[in-house]
This record gives sequence, structure tokens and C-alpha cells, in this order.
Amino acid sequence: MRKIYLLLLLLVGITFLSAQAGFDIVQFSDSTKYGWMDWRQRAEYRTELLERQKLLQIYEMEANSMRGNIIKSALAPGWGQFSNKQNTKGSIFLATELLLVGASLYFYDRSLYYYDKYQSATQVEQIETYYNAATGPRQYSLIFLGVGLVVWGYNLFDVIQGTDDYNAAVWRRVVENYANRPVQITPTGVEIRF
Repeated sequence: MRKIYLLLLLLVGITFLSAQAGFDIVQFSDSTKYGWMDWRQRAEYRTELLERQKLLQIYEMEANSMRGNIIKSALAPGWGQFSNKQNTKGSIFLATELLLVGASLYFYDRSLYYYDKYQSATQVEQIETYYNAATGPRQYSLIFLGVGLVVWGYNLFDVIQGTDDYNAAVWRRVVENYANRPVQITPTGVEIRF
């Protein structure tokens, strides 16, 4: 057992020693591999990076979460559209879904009513009449339910596109506001540019 531990320790030691021997400081510090020809370009890039990070922090505060909007719209159709400030679309999806589900439940209730009469009927003519009366509303119920599922699925597809559009508009607005204002309130404080 000691031999195995000693062998493992020796292998780890050799790995660490070979890793240090292969490090090339000249290649590591060569800034031309990033497209920087001198220290000024590197400093400009660093400044631009810091500016983009500030913009991203502002964007993150205002943008909508894709996952959150999908969950919202899955629970209540139109809720994600309301989050994206698409109130008309949200109202249409919500009203359509409520109407379709309501119609489906109404016809299903009518079908159950006639089915109960069918089960309690004793005459052949009554049995056939109530059975035929129960199958029609049941088919309508399934049709309305199917259309409701299609509208629900399209609602999820639309909220994905709407969230992308909303977040793109937020990013454009953040960039335009940042470029046009000499005095800005950033996540790190007040900034004045001349």
C-alpha cells in the first residue's frame, strides 16, 4: 500500500515539475496575438471593455429574463407579453385562451349531461338519442381544447420572439442614452464626461 502512495506522489510531483518547465513567459506576454501593437491600444481596449461592462450592468437591470417570461406565459397565456410591454398581444392571447378553454368546458359539460341521461335511459330510442346527443358536444369540446393548445403553443413561441425584441430594444436604448449624455448615473456612481 505504501508503494502505491509513493508512486502516486512521485507521479504528481513529476507532473508539477514538467508543467513549470514548459511555461514560456515571452509567448505569454506577447500582446500582438490579441491585435494590440503597443500599450496605447491595450489601454484603449481596457477602457472600452470597462465601458461595455457598465452598459451590461445597466442592461441587466432593465432586460427581461427569457426563462421567466416562458414560465409566466406557460402558466397564464399573455403574461410574458405583458412583461414585454406588449399589452395588446397579451390581452388577445389571454382572452382567446380563456374563450377556447371556456367553450371546451361548456361542451364537455353538455356531453356529460347527455351521457348521464344515456346511462340512465331504459328505452332503445332514448339510448340512441342521448348517445348521439353526447358525442357531438364531446367532439366540439376536443376541437376547442385542441385549438386552445395550439394557441397556447404559439403564445410560448411569440413570447420568445417578443422577449428577444424587447431586450434588443433595451440594449439600443441603453447604448443611445449612454452615448448622448454627458452626465450619467451608473451602477458604480455618477459619471461626468467632457
